Amino acid sequence: MIDAEVYSWFYVYKEWGKQIRRPIPDKGFESNFREYIYEKIKPDVMSEIRDMGFGLSLLSLSGIPHELDIIFSKGREKVIFELKHYSESKITKEMIFSFLGKVLDFYIKNAEILAKYKITMFFVTISKNLDDSIRKLCLTYGIKLIEPSLMTLGVMDYFARDLYSKIPEDKSLKSDIENLIERLTQLKETYDHSFSDIFMYKDGKIEIDQAIIQYDKDTALEEIKRCYKLFEGVWQKWKIKK
Repeated sequence: MIDAEVYSWFYVYKEWGKQIRRPIPDKGFESNFREYIYEKIKPDVMSEIRDMGFGLSLLSLSGIPHELDIIFSKGREKVIFELKHYSESKITKEMIFSFLGKVLDFYIKNAEILAKYKITMFFVTISKNLDDSIRKLCLTYGIKLIEPSLMTLGVMDYFARDLYSKIPEDKSLKSDIENLIERLTQLKETYDHSFSDIFMYKDGKIEIDQAIIQYDKDTALEEIKRCYKLFEGVWQKWKIKK
């Protein structure tokens, strides 16, 4: 669901900076994000605050209830958000594994139900100081890492195509952005996966598609960063020339 990806990134990159901070530990980040996403996406169903049953009153395999910040369904897509309002504190790999573990605990117990949905996981943070190990870990398990300092491939592709539609045919930038879109399309086919691409329920068994995740994460991340720099360069030229 590209809308969720784009609006999530836009929120941490721009919208959160406009919000009035509340006198609570996360300054109102979770509640404001929830309202923003609900308004933009108009989901069919959204989990309640402090929901402990995956938004569907489900039990986990371990029998331990888990709170996931936001879960919403729209059609046959289910989107799961983990929100971290950390600007100074470090985002750690344990946070990523905890998020993945909670989702897997529910999925393994309820695979027959949840396999009917395309599930996408989002780890959303306002931190601008993420270590590359966090980015590579999210790439490995199909978790969309939404941060203000680097666009996901899906977000880059969305804004690159939007920019392409705005540039007149006679502009040299048209060729530059067209080449970038082609490159992003190739990278998305290779590296852009969701939870449901990796974990699949078939014939009463949960299978892991190892073929799509066994790639060089260092190379993948460098290519994503390179594309982001190219996009920023074209975007700046467009703003100057238009």
